[in-house]
Amino acid sequence: MPECRIVVAVPARDEGEGVVATLRALAGQRGAPPFDTLLLINNSQDDTAAQARSFARRRPEFCLHVHETVLPPAEANVVGARRAALDWAAARAGPGGIVVSTDADTWASPDWLAELLRPLLAPGSAVQASAGRILLRAEERAALPGPVRRTHLLDTGYRDAVSRLRARVSPDPHDPAPRHWQHFGASLALRVSAYRAAGGVPAVSCLEDLALVRALARADLPLRHTPRARVYTSARLRGRVPVGLSTQLGEWQRGPEHWQVPGGAEVLRLAQAEAALRRCWQARRSSPEMAALWLTGEAALNAAVRAPRFGLALEQAHAAREAEGAWHRTFAPVPVQRALQEVRALLERLQ
Repeated sequence: MPECRIVVAVPARDEGEGVVATLRALAGQRGAPPFDTLLLINNSQDDTAAQARSFARRRPEFCLHVHETVLPPAEANVVGARRAALDWAAARAGPGGIVVSTDADTWASPDWLAELLRPLLAPGSAVQASAGRILLRAEERAALPGPVRRTHLLDTGYRDAVSRLRARVSPDPHDPAPRHWQHFGASLALRVSAYRAAGGVPAVSCLEDLALVRALARADLPLRHTPRARVYTSARLRGRVPVGLSTQLGEWQRGPEHWQVPGGAEVLRLAQAEAALRRCWQARRSSPEMAALWLTGEAALNAAVRAPRFGLALEQAHAAREAEGAWHRTFAPVPVQRALQEVRALLERLQ
């Protein structure tokens, strides 16, 4: 069987109940180049492997590799499992290949992979990674408690509005509108060279996908948020990781009036500050407006604009903003419904 240059990595543990649905969705991809799927089953106590191998026998045209392993206690978690799966995928794809990450409780839409890969495979593209949209499965979303559903709806609208506002005020040439705000392991593709340059999956206790995306940004490896690449994931209120989607859903059970996020003024100021930093970093000199926008000292910002990469400059500026404290004295979080109204009003003003 010839190796595929594109490799989809799926870590799994005790997912026998739903893994076939995940594999069926991957086998049904349309319009994508040939690809391998690597299912890495770690420390599992159920029939995940048997279910996957049975599916592979029924669909021999689907390039599926199933591997069972026992990770040591310190690595037997979602971080270690994703690292093992992506490392395995990167080795198989080779230096010029692409690795794709998704989850064993997630169903890909039929055009997911084709859309996710589109920014990476476009002729002359400098994009190094692509992140797709992650939605809750409709039947599970409908079964959520009312306060969770309402908060989820408002938060989704808010994040979308913030993304549109940021695209106008602080545009990224590699991530133009329309774009979205999610970059998680359930829908993420990246060049093997970028994965290696970022250092692979970072050694963190949780949220390893966000840490990997931060490592890409720190290395100035452009990521495109691809709205048409969609997967549908489980809306479990009891998760299997310390911090994840289930944590978010649990927090939303108190209702939208208790879910506080940055208000419109803060979102706009931060976008303006980041846009100014980009201009100053490109010119390799600071400007008087920078300290006022970032609410921090000029020395820290002067050091930031001298950083060798913009991702490092941005990281240093945010660290200085957090350390100073003036930002948090100026801006306070507000309930998500109010924040959504404020951001939408700003979007109307900017039209």
